[in-house]
Amino acid sequence: MAGLLGAHSARFLFRDDKGSIDRASWWRAMAVLVLALAVMGALVMALDDFLPKTPEAAEALVNRAAESHNSFLSVPYYASLFVIDISYVLMILISVCIYFVSAKRCNDLGQPAQMALILPAAVYVQIFSPIISDQLLPVYGRWIVSVIVLGIVVWQVYLLGFVKGKL
Repeated sequence: MAGLLGAHSARFLFRDDKGSIDRASWWRAMAVLVLALAVMGALVMALDDFLPKTPEAAEALVNRAAESHNSFLSVPYYASLFVIDISYVLMILISVCIYFVSAKRCNDLGQPAQMALILPAAVYVQIFSPIISDQLLPVYGRWIVSVIVLGIVVWQVYLLGFVKGKL
């Protein structure tokens, strides 16, 4: 491979689950992907400050813009919503890349590539845990889900990042 972010290696790492990579390549690829996720998450949190906190406040903003015939009042609101939505789509695409990189590492370990779905799935369970845990485990639901997901993340990082494979 020419380099981690070269055209051939990026295509190999992030677009297919075929092939194998060693631990060092997995760590480098995951560092790039986690950095991209962190940037997207920071962007979403920063843009969240522009959004009204209640539906009534959002409706008041749009109504005020309509009454004054000044659509520029609502531009930051709609632009923030659009960028946040695009960021969420990009986060999903990045998690697919995480699967591809982890599947290559699973191939090197002799494990089925589908086992690499556990890490992105655990993260999405954590994201949706307020909905899931309040229905299933109302008292300590979020705490229990967080501990289980943290255990899965630690296990996957140990397996994919520290266990020696064939390469």
